Amino acid sequence: MTSKKNKARISKADLKKPGKKKPNVLDTERIAYVDYKDVNLLQRFMSDRSKIRGQRIAGTSVQQQREIATAVKNAREMALLPYTKRVASARAPRPGADREDDEKYVDKYADRASEGKATDGGNSDGEATEAPEAAAAGDAAEGEA
Repeated sequence: MTSKKNKARISKADLKKPGKKKPNVLDTERIAYVDYKDVNLLQRFMSDRSKIRGQRIAGTSVQQQREIATAVKNAREMALLPYTKRVASARAPRPGADREDDEKYVDKYADRASEGKATDGGNSDGEATEAPEAAAAGDAAEGEA
């Protein structure tokens, strides 16, 4: 049984699984310059939602990935490539999305709003009524003059 100290001494390179290197598309097709007008090539380095694929996924070197990123950004600016694509999802509809038709979810404040209109003092034309104190003060000021 190994101790904690011995486990710490194992190098991280030994823990990594040996993986197969991704083939580099630019090297296999002998492309020296990534042109922003070559939309077919640039789409190979983009996901279905028009995101630029990562270096590890695409199998490119650092310099090539940088050239691809600038070419894709230039192509997007020139409207050759989309910034995003909408992907139709197959999700189920949200619960309660059709509540307008459901009688169970009636607006609980609708009756209060109708009561408030009936008890506004008979003023149905929407004008604001004066406060009783202000009206009394105005009558007293008229009587003195």
